[in-house]
Amino acid sequence: MINKKNPSPSDPREIMQWTRRYAQSRTIYFLVQWCLIVFIICIIGLVASLTQQAYTAGNSSLFYTSVVFLAITLFFFIWISISRWTAEVVWQITLWFYGREGFVAPEENARSKQLPRWVIILIGMMLVYHIWGALLISFRYLPLQYLQPFSAIILVPVLCILIYYQGLGFWAWLWPLLYGLHAFLLLIKVPIGFPSPWYLLNIMVPIFGYGLIAILAGHIYSRYALWKLKTITRQGLDMYGDGEYSEEKEDIKE
Repeated sequence: MINKKNPSPSDPREIMQWTRRYAQSRTIYFLVQWCLIVFIICIIGLVASLTQQAYTAGNSSLFYTSVVFLAITLFFFIWISISRWTAEVVWQITLWFYGREGFVAPEENARSKQLPRWVIILIGMMLVYHIWGALLISFRYLPLQYLQPFSAIILVPVLCILIYYQGLGFWAWLWPLLYGLHAFLLLIKVPIGFPSPWYLLNIMVPIFGYGLIAILAGHIYSRYALWKLKTITRQGLDMYGDGEYSEEKEDIKE
């Protein structure tokens, strides 16, 4: 007879649950993208600031030169965002980091393999929307301190749509949640903004700072999920290895 005191083996459903949570929280891919995008956006921000200063000073030659360079930089950013070459480089870096952990992609995340065309169009519209906002600021139709709430109008729903279709974990929702909350606090005059001449940080810090917080939260949770998965798996192996088998033999002898 089998010893009833012996605990039952790990539930396969629990193993699948933690595998899915681990897969949804592997964020190094997004961290590499974050670093690349921050670098390009910093260049765009510097050029936009130069454009505004040239327009304010009435330096037409410098202004038009800055506008042309800004357009080139923005198109380069778009190319980087949609280029297969960029995606491959980011993916290879990700595989190198997770080398010992291997590759995992639960079937529940199958919808993340290809975004619907309307979502891709929406991303393009979001980029155009932000370019429009930069031009409005350059010509002083939009106060710079309201750029972040202006951005949140479209960025928050776009982020939510991307998170849903990519099947990401809870950590990803922190980004639009914190970004939207920041915009609301600015609109009700809570003093959380940067003073002049650091107004550009009012858009740079929230969009990339909250993104980094979400990415790091996901990475930390993935470490916990991996530890939990290994623990459950070891318990199951020990149960089938030395524990249950040896106790069964003792019961049979009795």
